[in-house]
Amino acid sequence: MADYRRLHDDENADFCAYLTTLTPEQWEAPSLCEGWRVRDVVGHILYGNELNLFTLPFTLARHGFSSDRSGKVNSIARAEGRSTDELLRDFTNRDPWAGTPRIFGARLTLLDRLVHHQDIRRALGHRRDIPEERVLPLVEQAPTLGSVFGGKRRSKGLRLEATDMPFTRGDAGAPLVRGPGEALLMAVLGRKQATADLEGDGLEVLAGRA
Repeated sequence: MADYRRLHDDENADFCAYLTTLTPEQWEAPSLCEGWRVRDVVGHILYGNELNLFTLPFTLARHGFSSDRSGKVNSIARAEGRSTDELLRDFTNRDPWAGTPRIFGARLTLLDRLVHHQDIRRALGHRRDIPEERVLPLVEQAPTLGSVFGGKRRSKGLRLEATDMPFTRGDAGAPLVRGPGEALLMAVLGRKQATADLEGDGLEVLAGRA
């Protein structure tokens, strides 16, 4: 079984190092998360790690018990008014296993970290090579995720095939979507921009669901 804690910690270290390379203008640029700048994505991660699980029900109640609405509002608020140096310091010094990771577990925490890292990199045009051991277990998991993730709905009835790692999912005769594992992961989780790196007769369907 994969050591998801180690994989997360490696990804988190890469994320921290990457953030140190960004200019002030890039911190204010849009990410792939609709309505969020780069700083807001960082605020989202900080908010999740700083969340008090005992008071979470009261936090949700203020937003109609919508975790999505609560997360968006509080993530932006966490980043608002902070300098990039403050956000970078807080991100680097935080406990990455506090807060929501205690609910999600190691694999989903790895997914959250890697996908949000890519939300920033892809939006800024900063490509990278990601170790297969990090991406493969996530692209395998993404099509099974319902709820706020939406991977199950987006991949339903499609055959997914990675061109750079041993991953296929779906019936052999189903409409095909193929491409790099990272792009499949991002598209299945609703990042339409990633569909530009994919191909196949099922691509239009997936893009329409992203």
